[in-house]
Amino acid sequence: MLTSLVVTASLLLAGAPAQSTATKSFTYRGMTLQIPKTWKVGKADAWGVHIKTGGCDRTAAECRGFYVLGPKGVATAREGNPYDTEQRFHPGTGVSLCTPDKRYYEGYPGKLVTSGLRQVGPGHKAYYRVWLIRCMTMKYKPTDTYFQERVWYLPKSKILVFDAWGTNRLGAILKAAAWR
Repeated sequence: MLTSLVVTASLLLAGAPAQSTATKSFTYRGMTLQIPKTWKVGKADAWGVHIKTGGCDRTAAECRGFYVLGPKGVATAREGNPYDTEQRFHPGTGVSLCTPDKRYYEGYPGKLVTSGLRQVGPGHKAYYRVWLIRCMTMKYKPTDTYFQERVWYLPKSKILVFDAWGTNRLGAILKAAAWR
């Protein structure tokens, strides 16, 4: 009893994280992810699912989180055309509001800063891309606001994971995915 009290006290004093490690399962098209219980899974539609990982800032274009898309989302992931690993994710045909600050537009096409393959559970590799996006004023002048767009694309499973918020632990969660 005293030993566990000392260990607990030393962890608290050392600054051990107070966040919960409790998880829940999220399954989509045969892929199961263990995500924090605090994340909110949106209602699945023909396009995919939005998983909210945090709050909804008034200045942001959308709530913090990421999307898991299926075949319909993949088919329209590049200006209404199928996703192409050599171009960034941009499902609309017009300009988009800048994710972290809706006062601005997303600069297009962005700069590819990382590309390669990433493990998404045993036996599944995804094309992984990170694009650096600069936000532009409504008159298309560059701003000092940037964000990164991360994409994991599994062509055989027809799944695309899109993250514009740099979601903490998402890479590790995808790496630990289970498949049925």
